[in-house]
Amino acid sequence: MHDNLQRRSMLNNNTQQTTSVETGVPSVGSIVWSAGRTRAQQAINLYANIDYLRPYFDVEPKEILHRLLHVLIPRWPSPDENIKPELYGPTMIVFTLAAILIYQMKLASHSVQDGTLIGTSFLICFGYWIGSSFAISSVSFICNTHLSLMQILNINGYALFSHCLVLFLATFIHTGHDHLLFYGLWCIVGGMAAVRMMFIIMARTINPRYRILLGLFVGAIHMFFLLYLHFAYHELAESVSHALNNEATMPIGLPVKPVLPLASPMVDVVSKLNNRVMARNN
Repeated sequence: MHDNLQRRSMLNNNTQQTTSVETGVPSVGSIVWSAGRTRAQQAINLYANIDYLRPYFDVEPKEILHRLLHVLIPRWPSPDENIKPELYGPTMIVFTLAAILIYQMKLASHSVQDGTLIGTSFLICFGYWIGSSFAISSVSFICNTHLSLMQILNINGYALFSHCLVLFLATFIHTGHDHLLFYGLWCIVGGMAAVRMMFIIMARTINPRYRILLGLFVGAIHMFFLLYLHFAYHELAESVSHALNNEATMPIGLPVKPVLPLASPMVDVVSKLNNRVMARNN
């Protein structure tokens, strides 16, 4: 009798545990969902507020010039060096880069409308700046790098100053048949800015195994985007313009086979049959 009572109590405890676990799963999921939604709403309300972003645009012109000059000086930062998250300089650099792309397209007389040209250039420049900064921030979070998103936006935006220099010089000096000057500027100017950005991010990464991988990732994004702007951007702008204007993009100069009328063979067959019938009657 006593054994039966113990068995019944154990069964009741097991059933209570299973029911509590089963009923606790949706409650935990709802708690996680509500917490994530609350944090997302707080982040949207925080970054959408202009008063929050105003301190990031409060900077002196001398400080911007000082940072532009130090972009092209690759050196390992000191541990006590503070990176001020400032966005005024990077924003102006991105605007300048978009203006250089527009001027290049106008100078080359590409058949792209002004609205499409301006919109595409701003979309590419600002999309790369914000998108690559989010990608670097995500990888940096995985690699345990002590840099905030605003600091990465600052570093990445100032590094685009090398793109402005290379594209500006290549526009006025570079010819269409010789890419030697561009590749030299790409390696020297773009490489110095990439190494500078790599050193800053690698110095804030604690794990030495992740430093090289993260540095190569950042440098590759920076250098390949400059190649894209020089060689492939104008094709994207023209394809977008053709798509918006519903223009045909078929290649020109392809041989076209002549289409023979289908009625002429039928007429010949009918005439031959009539001749045979007339010959038999005669």
